[in-house]
Amino acid sequence: MTVHPLGVGCRPIGGRVTGSGSSARRSALQDDDARDGLQRAVKRGATVFDTADIYGLGHSQRLVGQALAHDRDQVCISTRVSFRGTAAHRYAPPHLRHQLEQTLENLQTDYLDVVLLDDGFGPGDCFLADTAVTLKDLRTRQVIRAVGLSLPIESSAGDPAAGARMAHVLEAMEPDVLAVRYNGLSVAPTISGEDLFAYAARKQLPVLICEPLARGLLTGKYGAPPHSAPVLMPSGHQLSAEQLAAVHDGLEPLRRRFGADPAALARVALRFCVGRHDQAVVLAGFSTSDQLEQNYSMIDEPFSEDDLAFVDDIYRRLRVRLADLSEAGGPVS
Repeated sequence: MTVHPLGVGCRPIGGRVTGSGSSARRSALQDDDARDGLQRAVKRGATVFDTADIYGLGHSQRLVGQALAHDRDQVCISTRVSFRGTAAHRYAPPHLRHQLEQTLENLQTDYLDVVLLDDGFGPGDCFLADTAVTLKDLRTRQVIRAVGLSLPIESSAGDPAAGARMAHVLEAMEPDVLAVRYNGLSVAPTISGEDLFAYAARKQLPVLICEPLARGLLTGKYGAPPHSAPVLMPSGHQLSAEQLAAVHDGLEPLRRRFGADPAALARVALRFCVGRHDQAVVLAGFSTSDQLEQNYSMIDEPFSEDDLAFVDDIYRRLRVRLADLSEAGGPVS
């Protein structure tokens, strides 16, 4: 399959991320609009769609399955097993098989393109070996076509034990795809001290990049200061009002060069991530079908080498400024 570098993140269309209860608060995006947006994305060349069982307790998966049923052999759907239920662990073999069977039903398909595993296999990685055996069997039976591994956001650089553990996990799982939360505000991810994207290039592995817009920070979502309340990022890192102001001010050179509209800043952030790796697929969500189609219009416009160097320098300066203001010094994404 020839893969488009911009994929569709389908978390927003499912509603609240939850792993418990019988129902979940639905997305503000109406189901018909969500399906329409997904179908319009296919027409614009989209090939990769990312979902999970806990995005609205399967609602995202069902919408994806309905919208892409007629284009199933033309698209790649990646999904995760995150719902635990009553199992000892989400990757306990009986539960893992059950959840994947449910996912097949939700997606209205008889095979899964990519099953993404989060990096967490129980205390002492006690479920790692069983997970590897279970997925290898499903891959042999062609229920699963590829296995992906989501890497932790924390860098293991300077931590030999964490690096050795990650090497062990990679050896056991033999992933076909890597995934990482990454954007212009992120600390560069590493695998055993090696830059993630250099590692992926050496291993010839695709990389799915999640959170490319840093939950809207890189599009100017929070506006000009003053900011009264801190913002909690998915990593658990809390951005203070001072840090939010630093982001706003730090993006000003990009506004002057590329435009102040949020869509222009989104294009910068997406192109930055696409340029990190020649097999990168950047996953961007959408709140309206028009926004999703606009993303594909923007991504088709390439940047010059000078533009990319300029963006890289601005983001680097912004990361340094945020790190100086942060007591924890943790990544933003």
